[in-house]
Amino acid sequence: MPRHVLRHLPHVKTFDLCRNKITKLSEEDFKDIQEVEHLVVADNQISKIERHALPKALKHVHLGINKLSTLNGALRELDDLEWIFINANNLKSIDNELPVKAKKLVLIHAAHNELTSLPKEMKLMTSLESLYFYDNNIKSLDGALQKARRLIRIGLSFNKIEFLADDEFAEAEILADLDIAYNQLKSLNGSLRHLKSLRYLNLTHNMLTEFSLLEIKGLKRLSVIDLSHNKISHIVGNMDNLVDVETMVLELRLDHNHISNLDGALMGVHGLLRLNLSNNQINQISADDLLGLEDLKLLDVSHNQITSLEETSKTFLPSLEELIAHHNNITGLQKDFHGLPSLCIADLSYNKIRSINYELVSKSRCTINGVPSVLKIYLQDNPVICDDRYYELMTVLESLNARVSGASSCVTSQTAAPILMRALNDIVPETPVILVTRMGAGVRVLQDSRENTAPQLAYRRVGPLIGQVLPEREGGYPVLVEPPVTLPPSATDVVKWPDQSALLENHPHPLADHLRLRDLNASSH
Repeated sequence: MPRHVLRHLPHVKTFDLCRNKITKLSEEDFKDIQEVEHLVVADNQISKIERHALPKALKHVHLGINKLSTLNGALRELDDLEWIFINANNLKSIDNELPVKAKKLVLIHAAHNELTSLPKEMKLMTSLESLYFYDNNIKSLDGALQKARRLIRIGLSFNKIEFLADDEFAEAEILADLDIAYNQLKSLNGSLRHLKSLRYLNLTHNMLTEFSLLEIKGLKRLSVIDLSHNKISHIVGNMDNLVDVETMVLELRLDHNHISNLDGALMGVHGLLRLNLSNNQINQISADDLLGLEDLKLLDVSHNQITSLEETSKTFLPSLEELIAHHNNITGLQKDFHGLPSLCIADLSYNKIRSINYELVSKSRCTINGVPSVLKIYLQDNPVICDDRYYELMTVLESLNARVSGASSCVTSQTAAPILMRALNDIVPETPVILVTRMGAGVRVLQDSRENTAPQLAYRRVGPLIGQVLPEREGGYPVLVEPPVTLPPSATDVVKWPDQSALLENHPHPLADHLRLRDLNASSH
């Protein structure tokens, strides 16, 4: 510490010594600058602080990103402190280390330590507004925040909290942001009911198996509830039975859970704008599931097992603008959008849709900020794209201000070969065919004699492919490679395998040379 310099700065208010190699703070270090109010010694290698090392007039102290394993009572008598940063150290406990008499202390940042509990004296520190204790080893709150009347935000994510008492936040009535993500909570135990000002609740990545809407009864300022990445299989506490217009939530995230059905549990949730139910096990959405969600603008049910959206036509969602339902098992669309008059985006990609009724969008009129726009329907990788009437469908829907887009690897109705890899039987008669066969170590290209083929022997589809078909190359020549050669069923009378004795000399079958070469090749061995 440059003590000789500090003797000439007795009235300095702010002192920044961060990013040096300081290893210790002693009582002699700051004795000549007792008026300093803002001290920053972050990102050093401090492993020890003597008890009376810090100036008494300090308002803001930053001891973060060091190697402290104890505070050694250095903060206990600093009654003017407003901010304390002790994050990213090796602290296992800060019990009896905080300035209980500091009436203006509003922020404590103690994240990235090894704390196993909140300090008990925090019950006496009623001026606190912001607490950041994330990424520690805290297992319970033990009532430390019961008296936090001025607390606005708490960060407790990435801990090991398993339980919340029902009076955990008994007097925290102005708490707005509560982050308990990445913990081990199995139940909320009615702990939220006192949080009348709560806006943001983050419970993602816990071990909740059930969520009851009773937990948020009476909370009228909720913007976001994030319950994603839990083990929730049931939603209970139907709002229809609560009839509490004071309970409101704008966004509800229930994605990545184990929900198989909603059972109408969300019916009547007031003010809900965005609902995320993706990555669950839902196989059906009933009309009651969405009843009363008149403000809903976005519904995400992607990555589920839904087979039909027919029930949505029976529910009126006047404000819904975006429907995300990709990666499901939906097979057809009839009048599914009839209850969605404001729909502007419908993502139905990666389903099994084979048919779409022209009346699908007849009652939907997309508007953006009051200006008429186009309903965009995404059908990526759906079988309907391969339908012969797909372009007709596109034309009809465009006339109704709806635009369809998407691509798919189409499979023909008669073979399992992709449409871009057409079988020999699909080749247009005028197109030359190249047959390739092995003969010794070389390859021989046979002349096409199809133009001389007798009409009754011309190939039509019989089921199995003859050989393996490769994609068309430049010039449009399909190639048939041998082996293998799969023969048609002998019982079929659709195509008869060529009998050379019965063929006229001037009308050889196009595969006769191919078979003869194969027989010669076999006999040579």
